[in-house]
Amino acid sequence: MLATAIIIFREVLEAALIITLVLAATRGVAGRGLWVSAGVGAGAALAVVIALFADVISAAAEGVGQELLNAAVLFAAVIMLGWHNVWMRRHGAELVQEMRRWGQAVVDGERPLSVLSVVVGLAVLREGAEVVLFMHGVLATGTNGAAMLAGGVLGLAGGAALGAVLYFGLMRIPTRHVFNVSAWLLLLLAAGMASQGAAYLVQADVLPPLGQSLWDSSAVLSQRGLVGQMLHTLVGYVDRPMGIQLLFYVATLAVIGVLMWRYGAGTRRVSAAASVATAGLVALFTLSAPTPAQATHKVYSPYVEQGEWELELRGHRDFDSDDAVDGAEKMKVEVGYGVTDYWFTSIYAEIEKAPGGEREHEATAWENIFQLSEQGEYWLDWGLYAEYEYAHEDDAADKVELKVLLEKPLTRIVHTANIIFETEVGGGAEDEIEFGYAWRTKWQYRPQLEPAIELYGEFGELTDFDKSSEQVHQGGPVILGEFKLTPTSVLAYELGYLFGLTSASPNGTIKWLLEYEFRF
Repeated sequence: MLATAIIIFREVLEAALIITLVLAATRGVAGRGLWVSAGVGAGAALAVVIALFADVISAAAEGVGQELLNAAVLFAAVIMLGWHNVWMRRHGAELVQEMRRWGQAVVDGERPLSVLSVVVGLAVLREGAEVVLFMHGVLATGTNGAAMLAGGVLGLAGGAALGAVLYFGLMRIPTRHVFNVSAWLLLLLAAGMASQGAAYLVQADVLPPLGQSLWDSSAVLSQRGLVGQMLHTLVGYVDRPMGIQLLFYVATLAVIGVLMWRYGAGTRRVSAAASVATAGLVALFTLSAPTPAQATHKVYSPYVEQGEWELELRGHRDFDSDDAVDGAEKMKVEVGYGVTDYWFTSIYAEIEKAPGGEREHEATAWENIFQLSEQGEYWLDWGLYAEYEYAHEDDAADKVELKVLLEKPLTRIVHTANIIFETEVGGGAEDEIEFGYAWRTKWQYRPQLEPAIELYGEFGELTDFDKSSEQVHQGGPVILGEFKLTPTSVLAYELGYLFGLTSASPNGTIKWLLEYEFRF
């Protein structure tokens, strides 16, 4: 009975802490009780459904179904909490003014309560699923059902009571400060959830641990104790964290913090130096274009070869019925080197030609690829790409581009995806982050000839996508391959034609690439 009470107390307390933060963050907002109650009810109902299919879930995905479910729930909650924090950062002041005038109200049509309802539902679902699966396992061992039920009731009451005490403590905070306090608490909560989600993916053998234990603080504050468990839930405290957990924790803090800072202050602009520092932080710790994908027409793989030199020449030319688009060209000349078995760095010059104009050296850039998993070790190979582009024109803004690099080989078919984020920094920079993608599916027919289909696209500003007719999307056939020249050198090539898929896209684009790889 005692073991059951402790387990359920812990799970109920974790859910109660999240519900407490949600209620404190929306104090005075009309209808919050209904939305939160709906979230609790929906989460509990789904937990019951999971209980009915406990055996199926535990056996799913080669025995890691529960870990994958937990990770999916946690990351969904992180997204919802991040969105809420950005919304409250932008609208919190006007919400306080409305509450002062009317007692309780929100801006019509923009209330985030439905999102918080989802957060509460996911919290109850996650903790409820763990409870039902735990009880399912206990019953399977022959433990007395009555004793387990009594322990469950005791744990439920204790967790709910402590959650209520914490809630009324937050309610004592003055209204003018409640949004700032709850925003910081929710930010730390989201970072902790992302860290826990990463741990589940390591257990499911989807992500590498990047170090099993960076430090051990269990002697000072054990994660298994009551205080340690509360800090684990509230701020993501782990007494023996893996490297991947720290990476996800800092990345979540950086990404949500940047979005709150850049988009949560209305029309306030940030300095160039702050923008560079922000972009650099995100580049180091997260998975993160005016024309993001179309700026290069290249799909990047997440692999790095230590000691390999690369000389690359690539470019594209647009064809269109519009004279303002037809004949536009871009070319890049690059030299790079594999510094380690996980870091490749290069410098390139970008040369552009406007329709009817002359070729000009527009920018110089520094790009880096970080391989974060061994090829074939996990279900999905992945890495990060970070680039800083320096514009040569005085009135042009510099750019920072971040890409998440994903690749999945399936026998002789290889799928590669790039998720692209770009922002401008420096003079004349627009205060926005653009979002795009690049995709390639290729058939490994032979090393010298690999047919492929590639897609490139941009959606516009990350927080406000362009209309579909204004987005640029292109796709078409590409052939690529490589020829071994000597035992230590290879000549690689790409040649393709991309069709415009929207009215904002060029009618057609020819893309090409030549790359000489060698070792000393």
